[in-house]
Amino acid sequence: MYQEYADKKAGDIAERDILVMDESAYVADAARAMRQKGVSSVLVSRKAAMEPIGIITERDILYRLVAEHRSPFKTVLKDVMSSPLIVVDESATVKDAIVLMRKNGIRRMPVTKEGKVVGMLTLKSVVGDSREKSIELIDVELPATISKVACPYCGSRFENKQDLSKHIDRLHLGSGLLEGDLRQW
Repeated sequence: MYQEYADKKAGDIAERDILVMDESAYVADAARAMRQKGVSSVLVSRKAAMEPIGIITERDILYRLVAEHRSPFKTVLKDVMSSPLIVVDESATVKDAIVLMRKNGIRRMPVTKEGKVVGMLTLKSVVGDSREKSIELIDVELPATISKVACPYCGSRFENKQDLSKHIDRLHLGSGLLEGDLRQW
């Protein structure tokens, strides 16, 4: 994350294009809607109200369905969603939002205004397109029980930026990219 984002408001950089689906919808329908809308998560609501009660992400589909040999055509969102929903107010700083995300081990969080969801803050929206620039993570003070740096892609925790950089380089971006080798791109 770039240091310049630390004091911005979560509402200023939140992605406004969100997808909300009923808890009784099938995961296959949610995955199709996510692809069509170009988003990586679905907020899950209950029939009577459009207020979200949970969230399902691409990673949830992979780990809670595919890895468990469950059918996305028979499984409803309610059965795989993460709940309760952790949200942040639009007036919170990005730094505070990132601390909350790290504390809860999440990579995306709904942004609210007067209790209503108005957008989605993701680590990707904070980091941006890292293929074109190096990733400089923000320094935040965290409780001693939480590692100082978390991967913006998978949430893995590291003691320092150098270890995180090696992890991102090796697993997420390809060897040499963070050191300036752009040949594969």
